[in-house]
Amino acid sequence: MEKKDIALKQLRASAKHYNDSDYVRSITLSGVAEEILGRIAKERTKTNQLDNEVVYLKSVYEYFSGHTISNKELMHQINKTKNELKHNDNGTNAWVESDFENEAALLFVRAVKNHFLCYKELPNDRTIRNLFEHLTL
Repeated sequence: MEKKDIALKQLRASAKHYNDSDYVRSITLSGVAEEILGRIAKERTKTNQLDNEVVYLKSVYEYFSGHTISNKELMHQINKTKNELKHNDNGTNAWVESDFENEAALLFVRAVKNHFLCYKELPNDRTIRNLFEHLTL
């Protein structure tokens, strides 16, 4: 099975979980799809949606704060919830606080935009398209 197809299966499942308000599952599935499609996009176009968000958010942060922030720190902040759900680096049963619905929406949209960067079209899946349109219109 191609990586693209794996990512699309995960995105479809993510959309179903999002629609059922199961945002934690949606985040983890969208996160994997976003990473797979992001790497394909980076290979094909030399950029991906995370890179684009970093450039935009960095300019906004620096404009309003008057301070600079490294790309690495900004990426850490963008991916914080996704990574906290995937890993347990300190080995404790820590509490994860986040706006899970918003994080699920952001990751889902980023994954779909990565698909568009790779293939110059939205995924040909009604469930994915419907959620993408709902979240972006």
